[in-house]
Amino acid sequence: MSGAARFDPAAAGWKVDDRKGFPALVGPIWMRRGEDGPVFGFIAEAKHANVRGVVHGGMLMTFADEALGRTVAEAVGDRPLATIQLDTHFLAPARLGDFVEARARVTRRTRSVVFVEGVLAIKEHTIARAHGIWKVLKAE
Repeated sequence: MSGAARFDPAAAGWKVDDRKGFPALVGPIWMRRGEDGPVFGFIAEAKHANVRGVVHGGMLMTFADEALGRTVAEAVGDRPLATIQLDTHFLAPARLGDFVEARARVTRRTRSVVFVEGVLAIKEHTIARAHGIWKVLKAE
């Protein structure tokens, strides 16, 4: 990101989402409350890049899985979940220094399965769309 000031999520009211496990390895992932639910974000760093120097599709898919899954978790009261299916459509690259945001919404819900869709964007520019299905598991 040459010549531009780096976005500071904390100064803009975002909080670090201190999840453990794999999300912590690819993060930090930031979170804030939007008008329609949680919004997630991350700053694209060198560790997220592919050999061409843009954000690796696997990182974008990981981020989509986390954001859509967290949106589903909120909708079902933080019950245990598992991703059944996640389809990701890449529309544009994310570059190092970009702040990538994800917003998601539940589109359909049954007793045991939740359908969700989401958008990954840099500012107002959509870079990926994702659709997924989550299984609501029995409490352990």
